[in-house]
Parts: sequence; C-alpha cells; structure tokens
Amino acid sequence: MNQKTWTDILGLCDELESLLRDAVPAADSYRLQRIRFLAAHMGGHDSSITDKANRLASRAEIYLSARKHQKAPGGADGVMHEMRYSLLGSIREQARRYLRQE
Repeated sequence: MNQKTWTDILGLCDELESLLRDAVPAADSYRLQRIRFLAAHMGGHDSSITDKANRLASRAEIYLSARKHQKAPGGADGVMHEMRYSLLGSIREQARRYLRQE
C-alpha cells in the first residue's frame, strides 16, 4: 500500500473517532450507517485492518441499538471502549507504523 492509502486510513479514523466521541448507547441509524460506510472504506487494503474495521462496524451495531448494548459483555461502556481504544487505536497504530516505514 502506498503512503496516501495509510494517510487516508488515518483520516477515516479521525472521522470515526468524532462519530464515536459523541455517540450515546441508543438507536441511531444515521450514525450507524456512517460508521459502516467509513469502516467499509477502510477495509480491502490490509487483512488486519479489514478485520478490525469489520469488528468495529459490528460493535457499533450493538452500541447504537435500543437494547443490544445492555446485554454485551461490559455493557455499553465495554463496547465503546473496544471500539475507540482497542480497535480504532490499533488501526491507527498500524497505519502510523506503515507510514514510518515508507
């Protein structure tokens, strides 16, 4: 992958971070669709990032539902922590690592 792709992925991460920062654990179809769209655009370049982006989208579906987040391990806070810090943080770190190599 080239430097522009990794830079684009970091930009998508910033937009996802903004969507997640303001999210509340309740049904929000617009926010969910936007997260799915951004995650899909992040995938397809690297299998690890694709897996993490897909996982982020699936966790967003749970968080941004009327009740699913209540039954998730760790509840809504656990789902949000996984999305923002585990998955999104890992994607960012991987992109930055590749940018440093190029």
